[in-house]
Amino acid sequence: MTHIYKYIPVIILLSGSILASCDDFLSEVPDNRTEVNTEANVKALITSAYPEASAMFLGEYSSDNVDDYGPSNPYTYLFIEQMAYWKDVTETNGQEDPYALWSRSYKSISAANQALEAIEELGTPASLKPFKAEALLCRAYAHFILVNIFCQHYTEKYATKDMGIPYVKVPETQLIVEYDRITVDSVYKEINKDIEEALPMIKDAYSVPKYHFNTKAAYAFATRFNLYAGRWDKVIEYADKVLTSNPAVMMRNMEHAPK
Repeated sequence: MTHIYKYIPVIILLSGSILASCDDFLSEVPDNRTEVNTEANVKALITSAYPEASAMFLGEYSSDNVDDYGPSNPYTYLFIEQMAYWKDVTETNGQEDPYALWSRSYKSISAANQALEAIEELGTPASLKPFKAEALLCRAYAHFILVNIFCQHYTEKYATKDMGIPYVKVPETQLIVEYDRITVDSVYKEINKDIEEALPMIKDAYSVPKYHFNTKAAYAFATRFNLYAGRWDKVIEYADKVLTSNPAVMMRNMEHAPK
């Protein structure tokens, strides 16, 4: 038996080496994510807070702008039929079907929440306040699109009864999380809260402002939201900030537009 014992130290050393390797492996972040712990990382993350799906297609084909030319029409397909007749949508259509809009909007909301948490952990320096405003506006905008596509339109009479969507305000840290739906009125209140917190902080702090919630875009969104909510005094106040005292300069010249 003595020949067995001389191998025991070797086995112990190998076991220790394997365990150490496992420990090193398990300590690695599984998806190689970037830690959002610098201002540069926060700014980069916010670019992911803009939805990668559009509601325009859903809105158009669910409206009265659609004509049914019959089964011989070669330019249609099942997805359009399901949208036009308000059926349950089983077909996919890239970035513009209901599933894509829902999932990608909440993905944008998740990025906005992660950015907001990182900004708070960094002490909310003055240099990041415009980016905090941008994240708040992105979160508000995504919820605004979702509640208006998947729920009843806001009306003062019914909004406190109509069911809305979950309004997510914290980053997801668990694999599966169950959220409660809140009323349309409650969703609108949360959207309004985010917008009102953001507006005083928003600035044109971007080298290419057209692709961000710059000042005019922020007030344009605030105007649109308050139109939906029926707050006419706010509509006028915010529209004035977008259109200025000379609205004509902000209007598109349609003189040479295609007829």
